[in-house]
Amino acid sequence: MAEERLLHVAFSDDWEACERFGEYDVATRSTLFDDTGYLHATTAEGLSAVLRDVYGDASEPLVLAVIDEAALAAQGITVRWEPGAGPDGTAAPRIEGTLQMDRVTVPAVLPVPRGADGWVAPDLDGWNVRRTPPPGVV
Repeated sequence: MAEERLLHVAFSDDWEACERFGEYDVATRSTLFDDTGYLHATTAEGLSAVLRDVYGDASEPLVLAVIDEAALAAQGITVRWEPGAGPDGTAAPRIEGTLQMDRVTVPAVLPVPRGADGWVAPDLDGWNVRRTPPPGVV
């Protein structure tokens, strides 16, 4: 069975700027890893809420990074699940390290299209993205 993966929404310009250095350190919109100590991430079920609530008013192009949890673990980076921080009070993943921008850690970077009613989640079929928090995490 393939490892499960998480998602991170980023401004395309931020992602491209970090690619030059091989390390992504933007926690979330207008916030760096150094300010929070983690990168915000989400599950497939939480993606629509992140696109609507965090980036709904953004006009700059967005990308969606697909992040491999096993690759993070192999690098010694912990994924902490913060209770109540996700949509509808679910737990939200917090990546406690910066991302190495390689194809093992980030197997895909998908454009996020903008529709008439806002940002539209790209098709995640085949990427084995975690749908919900792990069992036992609230």
